[in-house]
Amino acid sequence: MIMAIEEYIGFMSRGGRGPGGDELRRRAKEHLLSSGWTFHMKRKYDGRQELRYMAPHGASYISLIVACKKYQQFSCSSTSRPPRPNRSGKAAAASPAKPSGKKRGRAVRGGCEETDAAGSDEECSTAAAGPPCAPRTKKRRRVAALYAGDALRKSAAAKKKKASASASPAASRVLLPRPKDGGKTQVAAAALVPSACQPSRARTILTVLMEKNILRPTAKLSYRRTTRGPAVKQGTVTVDGYIRCLCGCGRTAFTVAEFAAHANGAATTERASAHLFVGDRRSLSQCLVQLMHADGRKNRRSPTPTPSPGARVKRKCTTEQEDGDGVCSVCADGGEMLLCDCCPSAFHHGCVGLDATPQGEWFCPPCRCAICDSGEFEPAADEFTDKTVICCDQCEREYHVSCIRSRGDQLECCPEGPWLCSQKCSNIFQRLQGLVGRSIPTSVEGLSFTLFRSSKLPEEQAMAAEEHGKLRMAFDVLHECFVTLIEPKTQSDLSHDIVFNRESWLRRLNFRGFNVVGIEKGGELITVGTLRVYGDKVAELPLVGTRFAHRRQGMCHLLMNNLEKLLGELGVERLVLPAVPELLQTWTESFGFQVMSQSDKLEIAEHTILCFQGTTMCHKFINKAAAPQR
Repeated sequence: MIMAIEEYIGFMSRGGRGPGGDELRRRAKEHLLSSGWTFHMKRKYDGRQELRYMAPHGASYISLIVACKKYQQFSCSSTSRPPRPNRSGKAAAASPAKPSGKKRGRAVRGGCEETDAAGSDEECSTAAAGPPCAPRTKKRRRVAALYAGDALRKSAAAKKKKASASASPAASRVLLPRPKDGGKTQVAAAALVPSACQPSRARTILTVLMEKNILRPTAKLSYRRTTRGPAVKQGTVTVDGYIRCLCGCGRTAFTVAEFAAHANGAATTERASAHLFVGDRRSLSQCLVQLMHADGRKNRRSPTPTPSPGARVKRKCTTEQEDGDGVCSVCADGGEMLLCDCCPSAFHHGCVGLDATPQGEWFCPPCRCAICDSGEFEPAADEFTDKTVICCDQCEREYHVSCIRSRGDQLECCPEGPWLCSQKCSNIFQRLQGLVGRSIPTSVEGLSFTLFRSSKLPEEQAMAAEEHGKLRMAFDVLHECFVTLIEPKTQSDLSHDIVFNRESWLRRLNFRGFNVVGIEKGGELITVGTLRVYGDKVAELPLVGTRFAHRRQGMCHLLMNNLEKLLGELGVERLVLPAVPELLQTWTESFGFQVMSQSDKLEIAEHTILCFQGTTMCHKFINKAAAPQR
């Protein structure tokens, strides 16, 4: 019996923990390779890549431990028959493999990248041949050599996908501005082109309802102060998304808010949708609830972390959630990467300031305590110990309970509400909460700066529906500005995920905390941006766009001026964004941004900043002198 295989099987039977595990894995893999086995990356239907171990006779296994057990079975049965030849026609070696003496890293077999001694996920599943294996204990390993581009191109050539997934995943992660023709260019042909992207049509809530066939064009609307009260004003819905008043006032186009103000004789703080009724006696608020439910059914996808009204305590990833990522969380490219020992995120060595693979466990910057810089934590869900890790609801940094207590904070149990790590984060959190849903007048008459977000907390259905309607308008504006961006790992629209705060166990796809900022005119969104504020250190603006009909009118400048003023008042140091090549010069020369150096990126490495392939990360330091004196 081969000692390397035996020792590794024994190690895994004891739980796979303890010193020497990396060396045992390396020896087991070297022996399999010397015996004619091959390793390759396989792309799954959802875009994820997994390492496969293929025996000389063609059977493929998803984990190293299963491969070793199968090898053990083949070795025992081979005493009565000669060994099977490998693909080169030579008999498989029967002697233990000697250490190669090569630098630890990746092994290349048949043009495919294979993870090094510590790079594979010790997974148990049903192999291509053989019974299901016993449940495993899984521990995140350190190095993953994933060349996503090559593997995915081969897979794409072998199997045709639907139109929504026909573009290669490498291209799917590229942020592309949508041409004015709606994206019907060769570059955008593989992407989904939403029917809602009509540059000439206003993006109002009425437009969204008509596109969903919830509201008919030319439908009659009436403003009533009570449900059964008399109609104060009446009008009809136009195909452009406005209301044409029938009172003979001479004005032909009102937004919902303007029509409510016209009916009352002045602007009102009440929700206009609750007082506008369609001819069949449905209120506009009920129409919005119908829209919210329809979108909810359409966008049901894979399970995500369940939002909790209380403070967030770090949990241990389950087997399904722990699959290693195939792209770097910093630059969004593939290649040879490190896997964090705590989360599924992957990183290029250079992107996290490393020259070589570190010995022992390695934790990515976001997984380390902001005080002690350690990534160890106690994952018990029902206990609150010194090693419990709690996350700040504003800056997203993690803290050990013991480290929080050591600085004098009293934290005996898990807080029931949001937990903020500092007074600065608390001030920013409260200020942003107070701005949600408000319209702030700008220097241009008739235009206002607004901020809203997707709330995960229970609230009145009508309020949630109105909030959903605004987010839906913002989403449609972004679809008009950018070619649909499908994330291969989730097969979901990234713009939708960002706007609606889709959460994920994978940090680069966890969009919790995003706000939508915009410039609106009478309820119509003109310019939209997605903003996430990581405490007072950095804020990110990954997507920002202006509708075609309002471009070259200074709308983006107006949005950025108001946003920078707000960030200055909040005390945020810098704003970062990914610039597409076509607009890099505009961001640097017209808006005052600078291209980020590697040292600049390392300064904010503890925060997961959204990046897209083909973009250049830029930043701008915020002028805090703009903040009001307190």
